Amino acid sequence: MAGPSFFLDGTCFVPYVSFVIHRPRFTRWKVKERTIEDHELVLIAGGEGTLRVGSQAHPLRKGTLLYLHYDQWHSMEARRGTTLSFYAVHFSWILAAHTRESWSYHKDINYYLKNEQPGGQSWSVNAEPGLLPFPSTMSVSDYSRIEEVYVQLNKTFYEKSVGYGMELSILCQQLVQALCHEQRFPADRDSTLKRLDCAVDYVRRHYARKIRIKELCACVNLNESNTIKLFKSKLGRTPVDYINQVRVNRAKELLLRTDLCVKEVAWQTGFSDEFYFSRVFKKLEGQSPRHFKQQVLS
Repeated sequence: MAGPSFFLDGTCFVPYVSFVIHRPRFTRWKVKERTIEDHELVLIAGGEGTLRVGSQAHPLRKGTLLYLHYDQWHSMEARRGTTLSFYAVHFSWILAAHTRESWSYHKDINYYLKNEQPGGQSWSVNAEPGLLPFPSTMSVSDYSRIEEVYVQLNKTFYEKSVGYGMELSILCQQLVQALCHEQRFPADRDSTLKRLDCAVDYVRRHYARKIRIKELCACVNLNESNTIKLFKSKLGRTPVDYINQVRVNRAKELLLRTDLCVKEVAWQTGFSDEFYFSRVFKKLEGQSPRHFKQQVLS
C-alpha cells in the first residue's frame, strides 16, 4: 500500500487527540461489536486476541497495530485465559496546505521555477479528508520506536502540563508518520530499498563536500560493485552521476537566486574545480552555467 499524499508531498496532517489509553495486562478483555465516531490507532503490547471486522477475523499479538474508524463495525477480545496489554489513541484530523506558492516545470531549461501567488499567504483546509490509508491490522517492524511514541502520548495526556495539546498533536503526527513509513517500506520488502533511501538522503545532506563511494557503500551495506548496480537499477544512474545531478540541481537554485559567481557556486555545491563543474553542468543541462542563468533571467 502506498503512503498517503501528505506523506509524499507538502500537505500538513493536523490531528486533534481526544483520548489516550494504556491498559497493561487487561484481564478478560472484550469489546462487543461497536463503531466509533473518530479514528483510533491501537498497539498491542502483549498477549493474544482477535479483532473481528465484519466477517473477517484478524489475530492480535505483540506488535500488531489496529486502525479503527467511524462507519466500521468491529469487536475485539483477548484469547481465553490470557491477559492483553495495549495502547490506544483516539483522534480526528484535517489536512492543510499552503497555497501561496507553486512550482512549474519549464521544459526549455529543464528546471522547476516557483510562481508566487498574488494576495499574500493563503491556506486551504480539508476538514473531511476521509480515512487514513491503513489496513485494519498491520504488523509493525520498528516496534520499539512506535511504542515509545505511545508511551509519550500516554504520559503527556495524563500529566497535562503547559502546552500538552500541541505536544499531543506533534506526537500523533510522529505516530502517523512512522506508520506511513511502515506502509511505504514494509518489513517483507527488499531491505536494500530502505538502505538506498538512506544513501539518497546522505547525498542530499552532504552534497556540498566530497562524497566517497565507500560512504555510500556503508549506507547500503554492499560492496562497491553492488552499490553501483543498485543505484543503476533503482535510480537509473551511477552513484557519481546521481551525486552530480543533486549538485547541479542545487547549483541552478544558487545561480538564479543569488549573485554568486560560477566559481563560488561550484565551491558551494561540492565541485572543487569550476571548470569540471561547468563540464558536468553542460553535460546534464546542455548549456553552460552562465548561459543557463542568462537565458532564465533575460
